[in-house]
Amino acid sequence: MLITYFSKAFTLHEDPVNPHPESPERVLMAFSIVKEVVPKEELRVIEPPTPSRSIVELIHEREYVEHVENESKKGFHYIDADTYVNEHTFKVALLAASAAWNAADVSLEVRAPVLALVRPPGHHAGRSGPAMGASSNGFCIFNNAAIATRNFIDKGLKTMVLDFDAHHGNGTQEIFWCEPRVLHVDIHEYGIYPGTGSVNDVGGAGAEGTKINVPLPHGAGNREFMWVVHEVLPRLVEAFKPDALVVSAGFDSHVLDPMSSLGASDEVFVALGSFVAELTQRHAKGAVVVLEGGYGNALPAGLRGFLRGFSRKAVKEYALTPAEDTWARDVAAVLERYWGIELRG
Repeated sequence: MLITYFSKAFTLHEDPVNPHPESPERVLMAFSIVKEVVPKEELRVIEPPTPSRSIVELIHEREYVEHVENESKKGFHYIDADTYVNEHTFKVALLAASAAWNAADVSLEVRAPVLALVRPPGHHAGRSGPAMGASSNGFCIFNNAAIATRNFIDKGLKTMVLDFDAHHGNGTQEIFWCEPRVLHVDIHEYGIYPGTGSVNDVGGAGAEGTKINVPLPHGAGNREFMWVVHEVLPRLVEAFKPDALVVSAGFDSHVLDPMSSLGASDEVFVALGSFVAELTQRHAKGAVVVLEGGYGNALPAGLRGFLRGFSRKAVKEYALTPAEDTWARDVAAVLERYWGIELRG
């Protein structure tokens, strides 16, 4: 059984003037892929609960929440170079956040991953909006993944956040920078927006080593991703022993995506889905998968593969020797320093 949060209300947040990459069609496409891949008798769709402002204020400053509310009341316009609002945005973003929070509760009840097909996305949104020196919110309003994570840690559950969006989840990392109960592993493309996510950014005082950045070189594909999935992630799970998992599922690292130069194939997303399913079955008491990026044909292709991976189908492993790749050697050094993990090729 796959439980999925979805509402047509998520389509109300839109740019009515010009085409925007983060469009309402994205969530409709994602929902159509879920219905295509998951047999009807194995799919349970939940309408998100009543939006809660108090939930959002657990991770965002009240002034920022009020700012979004006031800007939304003004009607359609851009609040920064990338991010728009309209008269529906505030309520829709609250709905998305509430869905992510509720998904965490439900996942603990069913002991299985729960999918939150929500928008606007959130992993670039920090406590007060743009995070870690970024110039904008990067299409994001409230940080849905961080809200699900907060629910888990408030229940005393050590939580692993896995973000495989091509763009670094700077908002999530900022929010939990000094939180040792959150292991944030972020796989992203080096040097693109928002310009954060250095391998040397490992967390603040008392949480050093719990923020693991994996900045992949331009053009990285299956070889690099599979090393991370099969070698890095399982070793971190073994060391951290998470009680819960939150996934920022961005599909813009797919080879078909126009927003990055990464070249992951469907096979990578099958492997990522398989990892999530196995971790939930063996270790985590709950897991929430939150939709982030993924544009054009990359979203349906990547999501289709990810959902296939939930069945834990075997995928090919790719060999990679850290000593042969500077970026991988740097990641290996961080894991050895903070976790005593020695990675193999």
